[in-house]
Amino acid sequence: MPDESANRNPSYNTDRPLAPGVTRLGSTTVLTGDIEAHEDLLVEGRVHGKITVPSGTLTIAKGAKVEGEIRVRALILNGELKGTVRAGEKTVISETAEMNGDVITPKITIANGARFSGGIRMKEEGVKS
Repeated sequence: MPDESANRNPSYNTDRPLAPGVTRLGSTTVLTGDIEAHEDLLVEGRVHGKITVPSGTLTIAKGAKVEGEIRVRALILNGELKGTVRAGEKTVISETAEMNGDVITPKITIANGARFSGGIRMKEEGVKS
């Protein structure tokens, strides 16, 4: 008799993430504390603390709320963010985003409809602050 448990969901493997190279904090996640990742990070829930992604992109999804210091290679903001952002490459603030705080980045895009309150300081790429 064959083992049917092996055929239940053949695409699911607990040894590897669903999307390689991306860490996802789902919409029901509430995290208080610091996060450091060395791959792209998608936040769909709530985070209160420092987020460091030196070699990846932090995406804050629509409906997500983040409060704290952000140090990343790139930021894509679709949700809410309160704090200081240091992005080594670029920052994108979409039309659904709400940002309260300062941004230090060499390149920035703020879409029509985005809500932004804070300062912007543009630096050359690769300059650490």
